[in-house]
This record gives sequence, structure tokens and C-alpha cells, in this order.
Amino acid sequence: MNAMRAFSVLLGVFLFSLLLPCAQAQELQPPSWELGWITDVDPKYIVELEDDWDVEGELVVFVNNERSNELNLALNYDFDEDGPFAFDGPESITVAANTNDSFTILISGVSDKEVRAFSPSSSLPLTLTAEESIGETSVGNQEIEADITVPRKYRLMPSIVPPQDTLFSGSWVEFSIEVSNLGNTQDAITIAEATIRSCPHLSVVGLEQLENKVVGVTNDDNSNAESFTLRLEASSSHQERQCEVSLAVTSEGDDTTRSTATNVQVVAPEVEQDVRDDDDDDTTSDGSAESTSLPWASVNETILALFISFLFISNRKQRFQ
Repeated sequence: MNAMRAFSVLLGVFLFSLLLPCAQAQELQPPSWELGWITDVDPKYIVELEDDWDVEGELVVFVNNERSNELNLALNYDFDEDGPFAFDGPESITVAANTNDSFTILISGVSDKEVRAFSPSSSLPLTLTAEESIGETSVGNQEIEADITVPRKYRLMPSIVPPQDTLFSGSWVEFSIEVSNLGNTQDAITIAEATIRSCPHLSVVGLEQLENKVVGVTNDDNSNAESFTLRLEASSSHQERQCEVSLAVTSEGDDTTRSTATNVQVVAPEVEQDVRDDDDDDTTSDGSAESTSLPWASVNETILALFISFLFISNRKQRFQ
């Protein structure tokens, strides 16, 4: 009996030692379901931005269930709610046995102001956690992460502050141009040009100071826009006319040229002319009439000459009688 009991104990220990590695191997096996990104998020996911700063974006997630029974997962989205993005996705998902399913997370902007203020060199992390539970007990979870950011937007906008003084022919006046950076990243002016219509004798001076000028992102109130003082010069031969002055700047960021225009009136000075009354033409400085009729003077001289000739001839006749 003792021998049989000892043999039973040894057999039990032997069988236990054989089953233990199998149990440990089962615990170390990878899970029978997988969570992952279908959307390319490496290294970051860049949303799309409209000109009015509306955000459009979506992240597609897959769940692969290799089990012979369905999989029920609760989904949780963890991100900084003070950031510029909002995420809209399902709270749970059920995946049938031996099935690969997917779902979509929509990305939108919290506000235009916050989206524009978000630097393209920064990113907002999103952590997605999928948790499997049986009743009230969690039996496993998986999580994936993605960094969300915005593209660089470039938008240099010029505006003209018209001159306050009158521009006369042969003179010049000062005026200003303001360049605002309505994008979300630093930009620079590569080219500044002026176009003047209808006035070939009018020119803009000082545009060279705009070239290669760096313009930072402009505040909402436009208080930090770059301002430049220019001159409008009109030649002395410039006629009195209204002129259209157009200024354009080219962005280094997107190589786009944007322009602004204003109308400027050029005034020609009045020319003083010596105008005399008709009465003054017929009157000398002492008030006497002054004849300017040359034909009348010639008639008088002719009569006088004939009279003198008549006297001369009469004297000669009397002398020879």
C-alpha cells in the first residue's frame, strides 16, 4: 500500500510538471484580437484646413478578431480638451468571430481662432483605448496613439493707407502700406511691385524696403501688421487727373501674389495769365486814346504828303509867272 501511494504521488507530480509549461505558454500567447490604425499617422496626421479655418479630418481604425466568438469593446478617447480639435467616434464596437472590422473618428475644429493660433510645428496627442470586459470585470485592453497637427497656411495681405496731403504736379506726398500675415506661420515678402494706371508721370518710391522683409503672424486686431512708408512723386508735366495705384506683394511661403489698390488725385497748379480789358487796349496810361490802327495812320500821312506837294507845286508856278 505504501508503495502504491508513493507511486501515485510521484505520478501526480510528474503530470503536474508536464501541464505547468503548457499553462504558462497559453498565458504568454498574444491576444486573439488586435487594434490598429488604417490611416497613415506616421509620424503625424495632418488635418485639412479651409481658408476660413474650418478643419476636416478622419482617422480609420481596424479591429481584428481571431476568436471563434464575438468581441465586445468599450472605446475611450483621451486628448487635451484645451486644444483646437474635437474628436467624434463610437463609444463601443462589436466584432463578429473571425472578422476584421473598422470604424472612423471624425476630427473638427473647436473654433477658427484656436485653430489659427495652433502652430504647425506643434501636435496634439490622441490616445484610443479599447477595453474588453466580461460583466463588470475588465479582462484586457489595447491602446494606440496618434499625433494630430495642422498644415502651414500662408496668406500675406497688403492694404494701402492713402495720402492725407494733396498731390500737386511737380511734388510728392507720403503714404503707407500695411502687410498682414493672416496665415498660421511666419512668412516673408520676396517681391513688392507697383502698377499705376492712366498716369505715366506718376511713380512710387521706396518699395525696395519691403523685399525680403519677414512678417510674423498677425494678431486678431491686426495691431502687429508690418507698416512701410512710401512716396508718390508726380512730375512737373503731370496733368490734373485721378490715378489708380496698385501695390502687390509676393509670399515666400506659397509664392502667391496678392494686391491692393487706391485712387489718388493729382492736382495741376493754375497758370497765371496777363488778361487786360478791351478798354485798356484803347487807352494810354494817362487816360488818352492811343490809336493802334495802322491803316488810319497811313491815310493821314498820305493826305499830308499830297497837301505839301500841292503847296510846293503852287509856289513854283507863281515863281515862273
